[in-house]
Amino acid sequence: MKIIQLLTRPQLRGAEIFALQLSEQLKERGHEVLVISILSGTGDLAFSGEFIQLGRQNRTHLDWVGFWQLKKIIDSFQPNIVQANASDTLRYGVFAKKLATNRFQLIYRNANMMSPFIKSRWKKMYYHFLVNQTDAVISVSQATRIDLINFYGFKKVTKTVPIGIDTLEIERLSSQKLDFDLPQNFLLFMGGLVPEKNPEWLLTTFFEYQRVWSHLNLVYMGKGSLENRLKSKIMKYGLEDRVHILPSQTNPFPILKRAKALVLTSKIEGLPAVILEAMIHKVPVIAFGVGGIPEVLKTEETGWCIPPKDSQAFIEAILEVISMKKGTKQKILDQAYLFVCTHFSLPQVSLQFEEFYKYLLKQN
Repeated sequence: MKIIQLLTRPQLRGAEIFALQLSEQLKERGHEVLVISILSGTGDLAFSGEFIQLGRQNRTHLDWVGFWQLKKIIDSFQPNIVQANASDTLRYGVFAKKLATNRFQLIYRNANMMSPFIKSRWKKMYYHFLVNQTDAVISVSQATRIDLINFYGFKKVTKTVPIGIDTLEIERLSSQKLDFDLPQNFLLFMGGLVPEKNPEWLLTTFFEYQRVWSHLNLVYMGKGSLENRLKSKIMKYGLEDRVHILPSQTNPFPILKRAKALVLTSKIEGLPAVILEAMIHKVPVIAFGVGGIPEVLKTEETGWCIPPKDSQAFIEAILEVISMKKGTKQKILDQAYLFVCTHFSLPQVSLQFEEFYKYLLKQN
């Protein structure tokens, strides 16, 4: 097959990283794969095949110059499959298909809950139009799949295929040495410093309970619109020695493996890869059960899945993790590790994508 994978921009974000991993797997299986990033970005992403970066500016919903550029590439490459991987790739994929002369199947990979981001009737109508111009949707979790079907009334083919984890590569990367010091005994928040990830709630909670867990530190790893606000609050709370903000890392695993627990306080999620990556490192995971998280995180089986907005239960889970008997905790971590290895290996997940592509082409 000839396959195009569309990325929003070169950035160290889950959707882009997984799309490149998937592209490498498909290429190894003998398919001709072209990767195209749409918007300008600064992330250091690599692909062993052809990788075109359009570098468009995100200024308008109707970027006809960008649509036409993508259309010309599609006409030249003549793919069987074009997969739009989340976010802005949907509109570019749809309008490029409208302009393109060759016929192909357009798949949208839905990596997050869509309905919470839609705040106006016009926006819902616009995305309803876009989603229904695709030929199929692959969702990262059952929760995101059901959300899309119910919110947009999508009646075409849908399938749930999770993210895949390259366990051997993760283990190799996690063995690399850090060139900076980390605090002892830290909780790790890993993700965008944006409102939907709810990092401010975590900081306030850490401050309010600082005497209860006086031996713990807190590390944020990521960047986003709330970074300066968080830094100001850290100074206001007098927590400069206990709370640290690290930028997004090309290789986050040497940091992740040292954490006492991964803590995710998101209001909205699809299925964060970092949860599975923490499980591979046998790091306890404490997260609010939003989106697809409850599909992988089972309390006291594979981690600690907290009812959304139940702040007290989240705090109690942190206290339980740091005080739990070693043998009891190790059993949960071992179960989580086995769960990921069994259901989320990158080759296994890539095969599911490949089989779905073939099914879609056979039906059309």
